Amino acid sequence: MSTRHKTSIAPEEYLALERQAETKSEYYDGEIFALAGASPRRNLIAGNILAAIHFQLKNGDCRVYPGDLRVKVPSIPYYTYPDVTVVCGELKVADEYQDNVLNPIAIFEVLSASTERHDRGSKFESYRRIE
Repeated sequence: MSTRHKTSIAPEEYLALERQAETKSEYYDGEIFALAGASPRRNLIAGNILAAIHFQLKNGDCRVYPGDLRVKVPSIPYYTYPDVTVVCGELKVADEYQDNVLNPIAIFEVLSASTERHDRGSKFESYRRIE
């Protein structure tokens, strides 16, 4: 019987690759997961969420960001791209590249049949670790 050896990649390696990549991927505990392109329906839903929240927050110190903003869960090696992210006050970032946000106050994920289990499961549990 053969055993499969899992190759682990360091977060720094992931970030170097991701900053050069043409497509997005997420990182969790040494593994990289490619993200599929979003459907028109998913983009419409995310856009509607973004627009509604932006309208509500436009006169305060909170900002709403689309799905290209990478969030790092500070307490674990997890980098992800929520569909919509809200940050209030100063934007806190992980490093000098300023492309890994640490302090979202709200995160929205648009569920699909292929992502719902993960989004409601381990991804949700990871998000709950953010202060």
